[in-house]
Amino acid sequence: MAQQANELFENFDQLTPSEFFRKNKQMLGFTGKIRSLTIVFHELITNSFDAAEEAGILPEIDIELKRIDKEHYILRHKDNGPGIPEDYVMQVYCQMFAGSKFRNIQSRGQQGLGCSGCVLLSQMTTGQPARVISCYKEDDEIKGVKMKFKMDVKKNQGLLMEREDYPAESTGVCIELQFKEVSYSLAEQGAFEYIRRTMIGNPHAKITFRDPSGHKYIFKRAAEITPVLPKEVLPHPKGVSADDIHFMAKHSDKRRYKSMLTSSLSRMSNKRVDEIAEMTGIDMNKRPKAMTFEEAEAIVQCFKKMKFMAPPTDGLIPIGSDQIEKGMKQILKPEFVATITRKPVTYSGGVSFIIEAGIAYGGDAGRVVNEQRKSEIMRFANRVPLTFDAGSCAITEALKSIDWKRYGLRDFDNTPLTLFVNIISTQVPYLSTGKQSVSPEPEIVQEIRQATMKLARKLQKHLRAKKAAKEKEKRSKVFEEYVPVIIEEAAKLGETGVPEYQEVLAKVTKRALAELLGEKVEEEEEEEELDALIMEEVDEFGHTVESGNSTLDNFIDDRDDEETEE
Repeated sequence: MAQQANELFENFDQLTPSEFFRKNKQMLGFTGKIRSLTIVFHELITNSFDAAEEAGILPEIDIELKRIDKEHYILRHKDNGPGIPEDYVMQVYCQMFAGSKFRNIQSRGQQGLGCSGCVLLSQMTTGQPARVISCYKEDDEIKGVKMKFKMDVKKNQGLLMEREDYPAESTGVCIELQFKEVSYSLAEQGAFEYIRRTMIGNPHAKITFRDPSGHKYIFKRAAEITPVLPKEVLPHPKGVSADDIHFMAKHSDKRRYKSMLTSSLSRMSNKRVDEIAEMTGIDMNKRPKAMTFEEAEAIVQCFKKMKFMAPPTDGLIPIGSDQIEKGMKQILKPEFVATITRKPVTYSGGVSFIIEAGIAYGGDAGRVVNEQRKSEIMRFANRVPLTFDAGSCAITEALKSIDWKRYGLRDFDNTPLTLFVNIISTQVPYLSTGKQSVSPEPEIVQEIRQATMKLARKLQKHLRAKKAAKEKEKRSKVFEEYVPVIIEEAAKLGETGVPEYQEVLAKVTKRALAELLGEKVEEEEEEEELDALIMEEVDEFGHTVESGNSTLDNFIDDRDDEETEE
């Protein structure tokens, strides 16, 4: 007998965000033993960096991972940030979708899930509470609080178990969590490698890490500059939907459509709004809360037909080529390194982004597999390493599409090479809530290719110079070994003394190398210099020109300027 409708809905209920992620922890990236622990490191380090930078503090983090049993660890994470006021501690660590990162601003985190997700995983695998010491400044006084709490999953909030004052000397937060069913590894996707890559993208930080074996690693700061804080950016007309406009209108405190549009969107002027009114026939003096969805659709259709200036980019703060180079040199100690920061561009018509790239060759570049160094790709988004889901990522797709043989790398996979790519944006198009891969938008893929190929050409020059040096050494040895023998034997046959041949031998060796590389030989260069000298020293009548009055002086200056521009 068929059930009645009301019987079917007797068990109808709703889940809190905490309940949902307790049942779907893989959506937070907690899949696999190695990956789960790495994601915990990622979330805690990311939040410490953001907090310190917003307070103008150079980040300094101490991490200790202690093994209790097989796949059972205690993680202690301490930072020197501004701390968390007592009233917000359990909100930060126990409340899903709560935080300060929901603005249209460049930040490492975007969803308010990170720290609370770590506490949830700890509680799910061990049943143990979180322990937090927070030291913060209030009314010019440093206060400290020590708390022990659990997450009330049913209510999506914290459940305080113990609380006491803590004698604070400086600001910062220390959190201690226990985890089971996780694993520490030195593999490419392990926690140690995550820290190593983090330091390349964040050379202004310092991290001290003590691993389960008791070994202490100190990743020193390579730069003493605190990153400039990004600004909040208004959405661009080309990057919004009808639902976005309708939502803005319903929640706006403005009194007219016109003021709502100009205050909520970038590159939107009163003149533009008048054009929209003329094209749609919509009264722009109406109250925003009265806007219909059809009107929002009509406005967005106008946006598609109109031309706007590119979105402002002052809200995007790249790492910077110099800083990336310092980070790569500090960690990789390569024989060659080159970096680049591209100009801002947009994807999807109205979302700005910047691509930064670096290439390192030799030294500790690449990753060691079976005692052989192989190439590695370091993917970043807003300075954060992306260590998983590489196959579906725009960065991987772009780099794999490059013909590396053109740049002198015949066996790309088995080359001691590290490729670094960082995408900076207020809206990084992640493929999932795990935030580990970037959507392969055509504009993003193209920018990554352009940046990397430019660096590859510099590497190609380095490799050619290196090859030429080897050829020179090889050719020199041939001449140095056989020419003296030939000269001495010839002298014997001619019954004469052995002439001085060292200067001639050096010229011959240099000439042979130049011909090998298709370059000008020394004699030709000397002739050109002599011609220039003659032109410089006599005028049209054959008279000597005084120093400083030569018309060639200007020619030389212009040439120097051209070389500088190149």
